Amino acid sequence: MMVWNLFRDFRIFINVKHKKHDKIVKDYDSQKSDHLEKLATKMLKNDERNQKLKEKNISTNFLKLF
Repeated sequence: MMVWNLFRDFRIFINVKHKKHDKIVKDYDSQKSDHLEKLATKMLKNDERNQKLKEKNISTNFLKLF
């Protein structure tokens, strides 16, 4: 009985993996465009943050504090 339950759980796990794989393979173009869009958004967000950091002036008078 326990072996059957393990086998059933494993089969469910494999089916879930196959569903994800099938979804990616079936809608490859849409999946790829979604992925590239996420990457582009992430890059733009990082660029904006880096630009804000570059705009800030750093004072070099910190050694005078000691």
